[in-house]
Amino acid sequence: MKKQILIATGLAVLSTSAFATKARLEALGQNDDRGSMYVEDSRNIFRNAARINTHKNFITTEWGTDNHSEDYDQDPTSAKTTNAEGGFFREMGSFAYGVYLGSDIDSQNDQRINVGTGTNFQAQDNDLDLFFGGDMGVQWGARLHYANGNTEPAAPGFKKEHSNIGLGLGMVMGDIEAYGNFIISDESKGDAAAGDKFEAKGLNLGASYKIAGNTIFVDYDADGFDHSVAAGKREVSNTSIALGVGRIHEVSSTARLNMDVTFVSYKEEDKTAAGTAENKNTMLPVTIGFEADATSWLTLRGSVAQNVLINSYENKTAAGVTTKGTDENTTRVNAGATLNFGKLTVDGAIGATSAGAKAGVLKTDDLLTRVGVTYNF
Repeated sequence: MKKQILIATGLAVLSTSAFATKARLEALGQNDDRGSMYVEDSRNIFRNAARINTHKNFITTEWGTDNHSEDYDQDPTSAKTTNAEGGFFREMGSFAYGVYLGSDIDSQNDQRINVGTGTNFQAQDNDLDLFFGGDMGVQWGARLHYANGNTEPAAPGFKKEHSNIGLGLGMVMGDIEAYGNFIISDESKGDAAAGDKFEAKGLNLGASYKIAGNTIFVDYDADGFDHSVAAGKREVSNTSIALGVGRIHEVSSTARLNMDVTFVSYKEEDKTAAGTAENKNTMLPVTIGFEADATSWLTLRGSVAQNVLINSYENKTAAGVTTKGTDENTTRVNAGATLNFGKLTVDGAIGATSAGAKAGVLKTDDLLTRVGVTYNF
C-alpha cells in the first residue's frame, strides 16, 4: 500500500511538471522549439498539434536566449536571440483550443535580416498561433500560424513588408502518433531595392511509436529560402533526417532519467551564380538527462549530450574545395530547476556548449539562459 501511495505521488508531481516550458526541455537536453519526441511536455504541441488534447487548461509565459542546441537542422552560423513568448490553452467539452503569441519557430530571421547587402528584409515578428483539437477515440489537432509586418520610411525610401502563413496537423492513436508542419506562404519584400524578395519554405514530417517502454521516432525536416535581387538569385536548402529511440526510466517515485540515441543526417546546399556550396553532417548524438523532485516545491534537472561513434562533416565551397573531419567539442551540458507554488510553476535553465567548433558545423551556441512561468487551472 505504501509503495502504491509513493508511486501515485510521484506520478502526480510528474503530471504537474508536464505543463512546462522551453526551459524544462532545454535542461533535459531536448528540442527547445517543437518539443521532445518522447518526454511529455506542453511544448510538444508545436511538434504535434494533437497534443493540445493532453496539455490544456494553463497559461504560460517565458523569455530568455534561444539555444536551439538540439535542433538538427539549425543553421550553425545563426546568432542567439532573446525571445519573449506565451499563450493560453483551455478545454471546451471534448475539444480544446489555444492562442500563443511570439513563437519564432521556422522564422529564419537570422538569414532574413543578414542575407542582403542593403537595409535587409523585414523580419518575421509578432507571430500568432491558433490551436484547435478534439478527442474522438483518436486525438487530432491543428495549428494555424500567422505573421505580418511592414515598414514605410520617408521618401525617397520604399516599403518593406513581410507576411507568413503556416499550418500544423497531428494525430495520436494509442501508442502511435504522426504530425506535419508546413510553411504555406512566407515572403519578405524590399531589401536594397523595392523589387528584392526573400521567400522561405519549410516542411516537417514525423511519427513515433511506443513499445516496451521505449519510443521509436523518425523526423524529417526541410527548410530554406530563395533570395532574389537585381544582382542575381541565391537558393538555400537544408534537409535533415533523424531516426532514434528514447526512454524514460523511473529511478524512484521522485526521480526520472531520460535517455535517447539518434542518428542524424544533415545537408545544406547554397546555390549562387558562383556555384553550389555544400555542408554535410552525420552524427549520432546520445543524451542522458535526469529530473528529481528535491522537495514538494523544488524540482532539479540536468543533462549531458555528445556525438559518439558517428561524428563527421564534409564542407565544399562553391569553387569545389572540400574539407572533411570530425566535429569538435560536441559535448553539451544543461541544468535547470522548477519552483512549484501550487498551481504556479517557475522554470529556469542554464547551459553551455564547448567552444571552438569549426565553421559549417552544427551546435556552436555557447550559453543559454531561459525562464518560464506557467499557471495551471
